[in-house]
Amino acid sequence: MTPYTKPSTSIEEQITLLTTRKLVIDDIPKAKYYLNHIGYYRLTGYWLHYQEDKVNHIFCDNTKFEQIIELYNFDRKLRLILFDAIERIEVSFRSVLINEMCQAYGASWYANRNLSFNDKNYEENLGVVMQEFGHAKEDFIGHHERNYGSEEVPPAWKAMQVVSFGTLSKIYSNIDNNVPERKRIANIFGFKGGAEWIESFLQVVAVLRNYCAHHSRLCYRRFTSTPKTMGRPAYPWIQPLAAPGGLLSKQLYYQICVVRYLLFTAYPETDFNEMLRKIVGRFSGVKISQMGFPDEWEKEPLWACK
Repeated sequence: MTPYTKPSTSIEEQITLLTTRKLVIDDIPKAKYYLNHIGYYRLTGYWLHYQEDKVNHIFCDNTKFEQIIELYNFDRKLRLILFDAIERIEVSFRSVLINEMCQAYGASWYANRNLSFNDKNYEENLGVVMQEFGHAKEDFIGHHERNYGSEEVPPAWKAMQVVSFGTLSKIYSNIDNNVPERKRIANIFGFKGGAEWIESFLQVVAVLRNYCAHHSRLCYRRFTSTPKTMGRPAYPWIQPLAAPGGLLSKQLYYQICVVRYLLFTAYPETDFNEMLRKIVGRFSGVKISQMGFPDEWEKEPLWACK
């Protein structure tokens, strides 16, 4: 391996380096503020898209530092409304999963191997649930262990409060196809075609949630989790993509559409559409077309509805 030898640089040195790479900085004090409080390396992920030579890090002609900050703030605002929406989806899905399965199969249904599709996944999921329940410091867990012991399998309405959304998604995905509640839950969230559609949507949301929770950049990212194309959605949706599974399905716009669709069930009173339109309008210098937004995207059925 090659040893890392690059030294730390001061804010002044970073300003000099950026200007030699053709970035226009009109307000030096403000640029110093952002470099100090956001960080040179964090901003790199944003200004990369304004460089004509990505090997030598040379910026396109007339690129201004303010454009980088506009993109950064657009990304931040978008991340905040997405995280709020995903919280609604996570809480809703958690509750529906618990209610449907507990009513049909008892409080500790997730520990019933007979309800599972894959034994290995069952063991892994159960192990994660018990581990997370044992490590969590919530008051209700201490109360449970004092009264029932730490070896007792806790009811789902307790255990599933402390597992991640990704784990919830995996538990649902491993429910056997012969279990009718699997399809019923999919129907509740507007997936008439069956569970495989909601599974792909949940996976998209779980990955997007992690990016939001860690304050990671969303703009211009290529996402690896893509939703399965819906043939007959129960709620307003978007026009079919030209190439399902292609580039457009891996861009940010399609991920946002997934979140919005799930809100029809998780939070019908949402003002997500209006908030998204306001953010796009406020940061009009950001090229959303490069994130998969089509022309007149707001006229799509998904976004035209209230």
